[in-house]
Amino acid sequence: MSVSPAKIMFVDDDMVTGRVMKRNCDSNKFHCEVFSSPIECLEAFKKEGADLVITDLRMPEMSGFELLSELRAVDQDVPVLVMTGYSSVENAVEAMKRGATDFIKKPFEFDELKLMVERNLNSVKLKNENRLLKQRIRQKRNRFGMIGDTPAMKTLFSTIEKVSEVSCSVVITGESGTGKELVARALHDYSPRREAPFVAVDCGALNETLLESELFGHEKGAFTGASQRRHGLMEQASGGTLFLDEICNISDAMQVKLMRAIEDQKIMRVGGSAAIPVDIRIITASNRDLEAMVEAGEFRHDFYHRLNVVNVHVPPLRQRKEDIPALVESFVQEFAERYQRRVQGFDSVSLRAMCDADWPGNVRELRNAVERCVILADGPILSWSGGTGSEQELDLPVSFSKDEFLPLEQLEQEYINHVLRCLDGKKTKAAKVLGIDKTTLWRKLRRYDGADQAV
Repeated sequence: MSVSPAKIMFVDDDMVTGRVMKRNCDSNKFHCEVFSSPIECLEAFKKEGADLVITDLRMPEMSGFELLSELRAVDQDVPVLVMTGYSSVENAVEAMKRGATDFIKKPFEFDELKLMVERNLNSVKLKNENRLLKQRIRQKRNRFGMIGDTPAMKTLFSTIEKVSEVSCSVVITGESGTGKELVARALHDYSPRREAPFVAVDCGALNETLLESELFGHEKGAFTGASQRRHGLMEQASGGTLFLDEICNISDAMQVKLMRAIEDQKIMRVGGSAAIPVDIRIITASNRDLEAMVEAGEFRHDFYHRLNVVNVHVPPLRQRKEDIPALVESFVQEFAERYQRRVQGFDSVSLRAMCDADWPGNVRELRNAVERCVILADGPILSWSGGTGSEQELDLPVSFSKDEFLPLEQLEQEYINHVLRCLDGKKTKAAKVLGIDKTTLWRKLRRYDGADQAV
């Protein structure tokens, strides 16, 4: 599929300069409309728009400054380059204050202008791509409160849609940190039981006696310290969903008691004699392979088959790395709001490193890493060096090929980010390593930030 050439509007009352510009643009596959009148250019821009505008500053009908203000009133984002040959520094500064994207001194070589045009067009392209990415992220975020667009997550979402409609027992499997409780909540929130309680119990955090009392409740005087009757969590969840997390940790005796309660939909409080009817849906989760535990005699086979009407598997992060940019963007927004940090996102090198990392702790580990980076941020662009934030040797993520070439500015940006990351963001030290003064480094970083490089 062919790509339409970039549309440029060039404004200069010098007709000779305009003809030269038109000829050079045509030979370089730019579509250039030349105007000697800034008023005519403005009218055409209002009707047709453009990818980029280049204007002289001194013109009889309307100054370049006035044209710039009018263009900005129509389109805040279109790149506007100004040409200046008079009091160049003062005019350039004033133009940048009024919203110019860049400036070039007259007379100039077309090759110099061409590089400036290409850089600004690439910046617009990156902004548009970033905007589309954020739109896709927002769309993904709204599905069951989870983020994912990979085949593994699409399969999970499809399963949730089907299983949430019925009240069968479900076993959710997956490694620690994958989001098993999120899946359990989605199964409840999109079920006919959504208006009733969702009660979660961590079976691994309680011993057998405490777990029995928590689940079934107890009567007054049932044991030392039982000063009053207590309704158990199964009673509290009646009409809704009981989520038993880490079910693999409960004892054989407790498995028998739970199995009977689930089958009969009745419970008996500790120290009580009356059976109490309950209406609950049981969802369980385990980070261990329950089927393997059954085969090893570590988990009752009858209880397992009573629970495992449907098995829902949550994929580990390493099997859906394409979802990492969306997850990172979501976490950055969450923690920026929570901690009141003015951050935009991670630099491209850090994001690539995060996508390549193993994340044995899965989404939970990734979330914690982003939270730590937001808390410790020194500026709007975040960086990540791997692990828990300790120093780590990073390879420069640029390779050279005789068949593919990268813009010099992109190489410069990648290298500056690499040096800053290796030096823990210390800009003064980085400037010395790079052989430039700190002011120059700050100016370059501001330019990269303005190009919306963060994701």
